[in-house]
Amino acid sequence: MAQPKTRHDRVELPPPPYAWISWLVLLSYIACAVEGAIVFCTYPWHLALSLQNFDAGPSVFADVKSGQFHLCCIYIIELLMAFGPGWCAMSPGWTRFELLVHHAPYVSAVCLAFFGGHAERWTAPMTLVLLTPANEGMFIAQSLGAPDWLAKVRRLFGFCAICLLWACETWVLLRNSVSHWQMGRDSLPSAMADQVTWGGSYYHLMLLRMYVKGGRKLAPYDEGCDAKLRAPLHVCAQSGDSISAIVLA
Repeated sequence: MAQPKTRHDRVELPPPPYAWISWLVLLSYIACAVEGAIVFCTYPWHLALSLQNFDAGPSVFADVKSGQFHLCCIYIIELLMAFGPGWCAMSPGWTRFELLVHHAPYVSAVCLAFFGGHAERWTAPMTLVLLTPANEGMFIAQSLGAPDWLAKVRRLFGFCAICLLWACETWVLLRNSVSHWQMGRDSLPSAMADQVTWGGSYYHLMLLRMYVKGGRKLAPYDEGCDAKLRAPLHVCAQSGDSISAIVLA
């Protein structure tokens, strides 16, 4: 009988009993990561640094929207697996609660951005987020028996991706805030919506701190520390900071 989950006793979800299910999720993440890499390579990054003309254009916006839709679909499927049969393809390392507070708020935030008309000014961070399915894919590959060196590649990739994402989302947040200030009172609703992203910026800064601390402990390799890096929200949830995953987790 499963023991109740406490702060010191985490009940991690098991992988699907059929390997082909994990393979389908893995291939979905790979396809999404390839799509994200293409969007990343074609994105007009010089506009992302501009204070005035930062509209990436309708074509780029459509590509970002498509990638975000595919990523959210994968997240929803994983949530259905976790709360239905109780499986997680990214096993071991994730509990049902951790998967919920990572996936559900992100899907909600993406819906708010697109349906609320806020997405166009956030295409740069959303493009960087589309690189992160490669990280999830490597989680699953490890559970399917990938060689141990993949764990080191995943940690290096995750650290670099989060560094870029944190720098980008923080800059875009500051840039948008200046733009809203210049536009005046009419831009207040959009300005208030954008401030939610401070939670995402803080969350990613916490992740970078965890990666640095974890890297020190992983020499030599420490499986226990790696488990925490597999499900980084465990630390955030313990400290009451799970709300920081609400945007661009």
